[in-house]
Amino acid sequence: MPNNLSIIIRSVSKQHQPQSQCRHWRAPAPLKKDVTNMHHLRSEIRAAGAAVGPEANKGIGFPRLYDLLVLMLTRGRDRAYREALLDLAGLAPGFQLLDVGCGTGTQAVSAWRRVQPGGSVVGVDVSEKMLIAARRKASRAGLEIPFYHADAADLPFEDGRFDVVTFTTVLHMVPEARRGFCLREAARVLPPGGRLLLIDYAGPVGERGHMSAKHGLHGQFDLHRLREPLAAAGFERIEGGPLNWLGLHYLRGVRV
Repeated sequence: MPNNLSIIIRSVSKQHQPQSQCRHWRAPAPLKKDVTNMHHLRSEIRAAGAAVGPEANKGIGFPRLYDLLVLMLTRGRDRAYREALLDLAGLAPGFQLLDVGCGTGTQAVSAWRRVQPGGSVVGVDVSEKMLIAARRKASRAGLEIPFYHADAADLPFEDGRFDVVTFTTVLHMVPEARRGFCLREAARVLPPGGRLLLIDYAGPVGERGHMSAKHGLHGQFDLHRLREPLAAAGFERIEGGPLNWLGLHYLRGVRV
């Protein structure tokens, strides 16, 4: 049986290729090992428990595959996708942003331009491979964005350090027992009035718009179940709703 990522790659690629080509499409050879490894990721995540540290969350460690999937799943509109997310974050010049689960750094690079002049962006991720890609991407853009190997449940920053914290398709990868720790850490590094933005999967599985929603972590997670944990972590004025693409929703709140 094909694994989840094979299904995603084939289903999305079919939307962009003539029918005669689709049946012969295969993932590029350099990505096959990454796809196979991702197939076994769910059991590792579930076994992570409530331990603290970068190894407690099993993030995606396959940067080439990640960027390819984002490009395909957004049908080539990945830039518009990123800009829409940054609009929700309400960034402005001078803001200090923490991008939790920064991945390959694409969103951090886009956000840096939003917070200039005078602002800064910091990224954290549990995958060293993703961080290497993020640093390379920022360097190519001529930007000095710091990226740290860190756990969302144990952030290496002082209290009230940031104006905005974002989690983009991160929390569905975090074991349920640890999500509250992540939200409390986000509250800790925000001052009163600071803002938190969460982007992740929610809604009926059949309406999520892509094959991965029917399988694994994407299908089991509902972002809106975090409304009460958000309030318990110290957030108010909590609001959210659908983004109308990729089965994603948003939640955002203001630090009390």
